[in-house]
Amino acid sequence: MSDVDGELTRPSDTAGRHLVVAVGSNASPEVMRTKLARVATGEPGPPMARVTVSHLAVGHSAHVSARGYIPAAPYHAPEATLHAVGAWLTDAEATMLDHTEPNYRRMELSARDHPGIHDTAASFWVYVSLHGVLADPDADPVPLGTQAEIFDWLGTRIADHALRGPTTEVCRRLADPRVGARVSASMRSAGLSRPATLPLPDLETGSAPR
Repeated sequence: MSDVDGELTRPSDTAGRHLVVAVGSNASPEVMRTKLARVATGEPGPPMARVTVSHLAVGHSAHVSARGYIPAAPYHAPEATLHAVGAWLTDAEATMLDHTEPNYRRMELSARDHPGIHDTAASFWVYVSLHGVLADPDADPVPLGTQAEIFDWLGTRIADHALRGPTTEVCRRLADPRVGARVSASMRSAGLSRPATLPLPDLETGSAPR
């Protein structure tokens, strides 16, 4: 059992909580505790457990994060099965998590459309990238890999010296806001971004994301 598994606790009572299927760093109980420290009501943080979801997969968001890496992002993938971590959040915790994810939009998916989810949840939330996911034009999204792998993939498609060299050095360069913005713009101009194909309404406004 991994250290993360040792911290996962499926809730016995989900009243007043909503299931978020987490990908990337949010799947870490430690990261989730840190992000929600001001409002978390669980002890020592929100309940989290492993979940399985169908017709979803995880790739890379088509942008550079503030810390200089290419973050994870979910997308619609018919016939795929995603093994992920779920977090059961209160409304206050979900709102706080929203503030930590400015490049993503929280969206609701039906468990009927994505069977396999924990049997007490009729629906669940995912954070969908506002930038789309990385893919070659007219190709499937690039599956989630290591930072070294995605930097190599980008380096063969974008002529930018910032993507060359050891992974730690690339991350350091990309953490410069000007460099990160430049590489993010290059992803778009090279046609390497495609929608997550989850055209769902925004939870707060009821409108499609802009």
